[in-house]
Amino acid sequence: MSEQSPELKAAYERLDECVREITRLEEWDGLVTDWVVLVANQYYSSDGRLMSDAGQLLPGGGNAIPVYRIVGLLQYALMAYATSVAAPLEDDED
Repeated sequence: MSEQSPELKAAYERLDECVREITRLEEWDGLVTDWVVLVANQYYSSDGRLMSDAGQLLPGGGNAIPVYRIVGLLQYALMAYATSVAAPLEDDED
């Protein structure tokens, strides 16, 4: 990872503080050990086409969490979200 500017480093520190503050205010149990923020964006290409992209923000800009933990966190979150979305559909079948 390349050297971060002081401004970028400070922004990642504020993001970490925000994640921790939100989980505290939401009254999550336990200690936040890892986090990933998923971001989707749209932009216009040089030829005028509307494009979409997605990325992730990681603590400190990356390399603070081993890849296997990031993948595990994302897989767990996807499974939990998919389950929560499917649950109301199953209730409708009754």
